[in-house]
Amino acid sequence: MRSGLARLLAITLALVGLALLLLAAEAAFLLLDSGRDPTLPGAGLALSLLLGGFALWHAWGLAAQHSRALERLRGAVVTLAGNESAVLPQLPPDETDADVARLHGALGALTAREAALRAAPDRRMQAVLSAVSEPIVVITEQGQVTLVNAPARALLGPERVRVGTSVYAALSRTALADAMARVGKTEGPVPVELYTVESQGLAATATRFGNHGGFVLAFAASALRHDGVLEHDLTLHDRPPAPLPVTNDCPLAELPVVVLDTETTGLDVTQDRVISIGAVRLNGARVYRSATFDRLVNPGRPIPPRSTAVHGITDAMVAGAADFEAAHGELAPLLEGCVLVGHNVAFDLAMLRRECELGGLAWAEPRSLDTLLLTCALDPTLPSFELDALAQGIGSQVHGRHTALGDALATAEVYVHLLPHLADAGIATFGQAQALSAKAKHFVKKQKEQGW
Repeated sequence: MRSGLARLLAITLALVGLALLLLAAEAAFLLLDSGRDPTLPGAGLALSLLLGGFALWHAWGLAAQHSRALERLRGAVVTLAGNESAVLPQLPPDETDADVARLHGALGALTAREAALRAAPDRRMQAVLSAVSEPIVVITEQGQVTLVNAPARALLGPERVRVGTSVYAALSRTALADAMARVGKTEGPVPVELYTVESQGLAATATRFGNHGGFVLAFAASALRHDGVLEHDLTLHDRPPAPLPVTNDCPLAELPVVVLDTETTGLDVTQDRVISIGAVRLNGARVYRSATFDRLVNPGRPIPPRSTAVHGITDAMVAGAADFEAAHGELAPLLEGCVLVGHNVAFDLAMLRRECELGGLAWAEPRSLDTLLLTCALDPTLPSFELDALAQGIGSQVHGRHTALGDALATAEVYVHLLPHLADAGIATFGQAQALSAKAKHFVKKQKEQGW
């Protein structure tokens, strides 16, 4: 995907250099063949041609390196333009000349300035809430913690009320459910009595979190020693829109997506079983971390040690888990109306299909996209198409790798990164993305050979 001018220059230099080398070789051959004294002027011409050829060949190498560096930088700009949370990647220093390095530095300064401007309101909110001595916890309607200040962490336990975890690790579900039901019938704050999981009573007020869904819990507590740290991710209150009908003309920017990954007892889709399912909902490039799915599944058979070595799931961990039928019943509503996305998604589809057949469950093949095939079709020159390598290449911090939800979230980051590059290549619709995927013929063939 080099620019036309850079490609033309590189090809021209290469051809000129090759021509000079061939002329030098021919001149040398003629001199030797004629038996003439090699110190004659003709030898000087041959040597000049040879040196000129090498010089041009070296110039071609520099031009090609410059072109590659510019293309990487252009790709970074495409990514940044399509995803404000993207990180400017570092360029290999041994392949970057001074001009490209200066341009990279200027782009880095610009992105840092934009990030600082976006973060300014966040920092002001943090400063205000960090100064509040009252313990405060904000939760979603399902009880997921989205904000917790330092006094609340000191009161309820820092490991129990972390952003993204369930507040029910710290508070009694029964008392809190009753409080939320009471708050739902009024506009203002409601005095409530909550209890910790150790049955300690806590006086608090509960208020609806505006129109965002969820609740604000403010506890009446005496002064507590704390570190002043405020944790929050209020995007966890966001909910994805209802899926629109998916057709081949559906824009990728509006495509309803579920990124899914499975962990299994092995890689044989005719014999192995699903032991974990992880998924996250997207709409276009928007990742809704509030709409995730993470379930262990009891496969009804032992998990081989070689598989446990990869994903860490043991027989003891799945002993009390539900079977696939129960997990599928919870997963199906999340998948409804969405395109299924995965890395090597054909494997996950084959495993889900087989589990449905074994359990006598209805199976409707979902529309799907494969991040591996899309990446390969966009840039077949990449050194690796493994999920780890792709995530590292875009600066994504992969947490919980080789867990179903961890891999689903990593794949979601790769998919979001791909979207602006697909648009840059003229791939704007679901149908066009499917057609592009088919061009990764090597991987398509490999998947079919494995029965996926």
